[in-house]
This record gives sequence, C-alpha cells and structure tokens, in this order.
Amino acid sequence: MKKRNIWILAIIIILLVGGGVGYYFLNNQNGEKTTQVTKKSKPKKAKKKIKVDPNKSHINIVAVGDSLTQGVGDPKSVGGGYVTRLKRKIATKYKVKTSAYNYGVSGDTSTQIISRIKSDKKMHADLPKADVITVTVGGNDFMHLLQKKGIDLTESDIATEEQQFDVRLKNLLDDLRYYNNDAPIYLIGIYNPFSIYLANVKNAKTAFINWNKASAQVASEEKLTYFIDINNLYQTKEVDKKAKKTGTNPYLYKKDHFHPNGTGYDMMTEKVFDEVSKTTKDWLIK
Repeated sequence: MKKRNIWILAIIIILLVGGGVGYYFLNNQNGEKTTQVTKKSKPKKAKKKIKVDPNKSHINIVAVGDSLTQGVGDPKSVGGGYVTRLKRKIATKYKVKTSAYNYGVSGDTSTQIISRIKSDKKMHADLPKADVITVTVGGNDFMHLLQKKGIDLTESDIATEEQQFDVRLKNLLDDLRYYNNDAPIYLIGIYNPFSIYLANVKNAKTAFINWNKASAQVASEEKLTYFIDINNLYQTKEVDKKAKKTGTNPYLYKKDHFHPNGTGYDMMTEKVFDEVSKTTKDWLIK
C-alpha cells in the first residue's frame, strides 16, 4: 500500500512539473509571437522630400572681342549689341539673375585682343567667375588684309592669312582657358558683307566659308568650346539683289555698311542663344 501511494505521488509530481514546463514554454512562444507581430506592425515614418533647385542662382557672362562684342551699330535705345540681348534672354527664359561684363573694343584684331587678355587686370578678376564666355574675333584681321590688298586681294591671300589667324585664335582661346577652366566658350564666326565691300573679289564668298570652317576646327579641339556660324545671316539672295541696286543691306549699320544694326544684332543674338540653350548642362546646372 505504501508502495502504491508512493507511485501515485510520483506520477502527480511528474504531471505537475510537466504541466508547468509546458505552460512556461507555451507562454514564451506566444510572447515571442506577440513581440514579433508588434515589431512588424510599427509604421515607418515617411521621409519628407526636399525639392532641390539644380540650377545656379546667378549667371555671369564675360564677353571678349572686337566691335561686335562692344555693340557698334546698335541703337542707343538698346546698346551693347548681342551681349545685352543675350543677358536678357537668359534671365527671362531660365528665371535666373544674370550679369554681363563686356570687354569688346572696336577695331581690335586677334593680336590686340590677346594682348588685352594678358594685361587687363579687371578682366582677370571677372573671367574666373564667368559661367558663360563669348568671343568675337577675326573680322578686323580680315579687314586689315582687305585694306592692304584692296581689289587685288586673292583667295590665296585670304588662305595664307587664315592659317596665321588660326594660330593666334588657338593662343587666344588657351589664354581665356588659363583664367577659367570650366565655363563654356562660345566663339562667334565672322560674316561677309559681300555685296558692299567684296563684289569685285573673286571667290570671296568661298574664302569666308573656309575661314569659318578653319575657326570651327580650332574650336573643336579646345575644351568646352562651341563655334557659332553667322556667315549667312545678313547675306540672302533678296538682300544681295537689293544691295546691288541701292548699295545698302537692311541688316547692317547704314553709317559703315559693315556692323549689324539693331535688327542684325537681334538675328545674331538668336543664333548665339540657340547654341547656349543647347548646352545648359555646361553653365546652368550647379
């Protein structure tokens, strides 16, 4: 009887212990599941998206060159030639504050412009902060050759001068790049006031085309340098016909028949702005 009681007591103890362990185990499992569910159910806080303007807040244009940059022939009501117009168009289209620094000097040849780039301390201060650099050069080099040779000017004379000019042009662009390694340079080609000055020069039209092609080639070999061809802006068939009869071109300044007038500068600006707009990644983006 005692043995039987002992066995019964042992079985009861075993059942109690087993039940307790089982209860503990089940409770822990449920607790872990509850914790896991709780962790999963916590909502993640959404990060606020901050809109960032990728564009610069201020654009600086530095214009270097001859009378076309200075704006000779432009009405006083506007002034500044293509430079003033370009500044306004950039500010309006891209809604950005725009400043322009005009270093155009009437009559300057490539040699004289190179000399100014090397010696002008104000230009040295402005060039490094430029976002856009424009250049007009070559027209006076060509006109000096024309004045020297007159009606005896030949295509060969022009080709020889063009080769020498290309060397100077490369030096000029390299000098600008020395003061600013990042801003795009927009080199504006020369145009032919053919019907007024060069009607008697054989193959003059072809010579201007070749001159600009050579300048474009020099520009293509320079970092971030774009050539803008304006040679055909002021020379259409209709203009040539009128010029032969009247001796005037509706797009050129009446006092010299060489520089653009207000309408001519409008046309030039459109060509420059078109190229500048195609390359915003080079000057507008931060």
